Amino acid sequence: MLQHESISHKVYDLLKQEIISNQLEPGARLVVSPLSKKYGVSSIPVREALFRLAAEKLILLEHNKGFRVAEKPDPQDIVQWQQARLLIEPAIADMVLQNITDKEIASLRDLNVAMRSHQYGPHYEQYSYFINLNAEFHRQIVVATRNQLIIEMYGTLNYGPQVGRFHEERGVPDLQLLCDEHDEIIASIEQKDAALYQKKSADHIIMGFDRQITYSTSSKGS
Repeated sequence: MLQHESISHKVYDLLKQEIISNQLEPGARLVVSPLSKKYGVSSIPVREALFRLAAEKLILLEHNKGFRVAEKPDPQDIVQWQQARLLIEPAIADMVLQNITDKEIASLRDLNVAMRSHQYGPHYEQYSYFINLNAEFHRQIVVATRNQLIIEMYGTLNYGPQVGRFHEERGVPDLQLLCDEHDEIIASIEQKDAALYQKKSADHIIMGFDRQITYSTSSKGS
């Protein structure tokens, strides 16, 4: 029998897939009772899944209106994520280089190898592996600061699930370039070169989000 946590996580995964793959359109209302019947579970794991998705900004909880699917991010949203990440990730260079361990660096390499070697398709269930690994790669670097306030602040960005909505129907076309940029970030950490880390980290964020904006603009015009 599935444990309660497993049921809640499964409902979360199903709803997340339906949102990112556009099976649930932006603005669609999400009501607990029908969802419970749809998935054959009680209301408790459904509510937990909805609140978790709300924390990731994939759905909205409005007073007296309940839950609804959030609008897709637009280029301005992407710019704001870029600005927030640029304030955090390059700026933590000294803390990361002072505290990161060889084991943690090896973990970053393992994550990048796993990202690079996996086969991806154009739909969420085929590229979600990449979204999760990429988010974990950057999270682990932030965790190496050993500064809980910075870690918590970074966690509130939750840009990974939202960026996933841009990958739908195209997969991960810039995979090798992205992984090459990750390799350069890892190398700068191994060299204990704070200035180089700052540059490679900033370049990666800027180029990655520029690619997202280019795709977003071209998709709307196609």
